[in-house]
Amino acid sequence: MKYMEVEVIREVDGVPVRAQQLEVATGLYITILDTPDTGGRLDHAVNDPAIDPYATVLWPASLAIAMELPDLISPGDQVLDLGSGIGLATLTAAHLGAYATAYDHDPFALRLIEEAARMQGLTVDTIEFDLHSPEPLPPADLIILSDLLYDYDLADSLARRVAEQVLRGGHAIIGDPGRVATSAFLDYLGECGVYGHYHAVEVVTPDDDHPTTIGIHIFGE
Repeated sequence: MKYMEVEVIREVDGVPVRAQQLEVATGLYITILDTPDTGGRLDHAVNDPAIDPYATVLWPASLAIAMELPDLISPGDQVLDLGSGIGLATLTAAHLGAYATAYDHDPFALRLIEEAARMQGLTVDTIEFDLHSPEPLPPADLIILSDLLYDYDLADSLARRVAEQVLRGGHAIIGDPGRVATSAFLDYLGECGVYGHYHAVEVVTPDDDHPTTIGIHIFGE
């Protein structure tokens, strides 16, 4: 895996961000935008509950999923990236020719995706969305969940959405570092008759010194 910081952009909507280029597969480079000053975002979040400082950093599970996508996506596929954060999976899917839509509750994270897509000449859709809500999602060829099983209520909502998509013919990929609600999520899917395949990968993000093990669950094959 190769990393190269390609540019420092002073501001997006008044917030300092950086651009980093990641090689997620041989010859496939994706540029993402993130917020290097996480501490500053945390300070602002104390006074503004609309700010989610964790939505605008690169998480290992996102990198692990992006590395899997070339084997899962065909040009023209409809791909939904739920809880997209800074959108590495969204941008990778778009590079692979998919119609990619990022769903996240944090509007600034979505702005970073839009700006990163503009920089690379990609077309993506972004939707501000509460994953706890009962609002239905459109049918898709693939839905993506990256490190979202840290909350039981959220895991229950996500399991319902995955079951709906898979039972109507879609696929789902989940990247999980072993969060607290993983077992409950898988149990829900099992009760719905939805079973998948599992393997583990190790990834190192640009800001980490040591690898993180990520479990990859793929449903609908």
